[in-house]
Amino acid sequence: MIFKMIIYNNTSLPIEKKVDQLYACIHKMIGENGFKIDAFTCDALESETLNFTTKGIYHLYGFLETNNEQLPWSIILKVIKPDSEEKDDIKHHNYWRREALLFESNLLDHLSEYIKAPNTYLVEEQNDGTIWLWMERVNGHFAHSKEQFNFIAHRLGMFNAEYLTAKALPDEKWVCKNWLKSWTTSSRMYAPNPEPYIFKLQDEEIKYIWEWFKRLTEEINEKLASLSNLPHVLAHQDLGQKNMILTSNDQLVLIDWQFLSISGIGEDLGKMFGANMSLGIIPTDQYETYRDSLFYSYIKGMRELGWEGDERLARYGYCISTALRSVWEVPQLCSLVAQLESDPTNPKLQERVYQLKQIINIHKAMDHEAESLKD
Repeated sequence: MIFKMIIYNNTSLPIEKKVDQLYACIHKMIGENGFKIDAFTCDALESETLNFTTKGIYHLYGFLETNNEQLPWSIILKVIKPDSEEKDDIKHHNYWRREALLFESNLLDHLSEYIKAPNTYLVEEQNDGTIWLWMERVNGHFAHSKEQFNFIAHRLGMFNAEYLTAKALPDEKWVCKNWLKSWTTSSRMYAPNPEPYIFKLQDEEIKYIWEWFKRLTEEINEKLASLSNLPHVLAHQDLGQKNMILTSNDQLVLIDWQFLSISGIGEDLGKMFGANMSLGIIPTDQYETYRDSLFYSYIKGMRELGWEGDERLARYGYCISTALRSVWEVPQLCSLVAQLESDPTNPKLQERVYQLKQIINIHKAMDHEAESLKD
């Protein structure tokens, strides 16, 4: 570059060395070569829930000059990294290279009319072993109301139904084939172990939950195996509130495709319902209302796309996917109850224990419903 560019780098990234890459990305974004950038800013985006394989997420933005006009531009840069040996396994639910391979494959470019993904401009391997993913910044808002979550569930049903009525599933080796099995295995490995102290706790409700939980875990392999009998669809498997962006023109854009999988119908909806209960997005007193309205909306979307199968199959996948989140949340609950017995007036502990009890009551109910559907 023959002119002096001003770079406001508020991060530790060596972004000053990436001006050529930035220009290449903006060219892809606007489809023109004749533009100039005099200055830009790079900020780190704060996130409380970064994946183990995500080193950081950054926002690059500024103005460009083209045809005597100043136009704003904005790019998201996601840096992914290796983590542990298990995440080097292509079959692992959190295989660290999956999102990079997905973007390089262009599989998401023609994803669906009903669910979109951000445009990807560049996938760049670095000398330090990380991979930089340069992508579109999507403007929109997150779901907060039941109506907005129902809209997302409806779109998810349409998206899933496409793979039962028209589209072939991808056959790339890096697409996860047993996401829920891998996730439950990892969760059981890293969750607290309440076994040594569970029956010393004074809370009788916890003891009943623990007895149910032991039966659940004894049958977990059978439950997971049963999902292979469901019709299979492409699934996102990480539908927390901040990975689902609603745009002003009624588009649903999903970000963070690290967990992309082929899963049974209903599984992705179960992840969405369960994760947003855990995150505190769905109000505690509306768990049952959301449980049923989300499923109704999901099935409605599937029917509109022409799927004529037995909706009990989708309900089974939905129930199992939600119930098996207990492999993480029951041990967490037991650990918090032990803390609460030592600190009984702690309001944050009281609130979280109450919330987890209500979540696990939903898990139990959906586990029992799955058992009734299985036959």
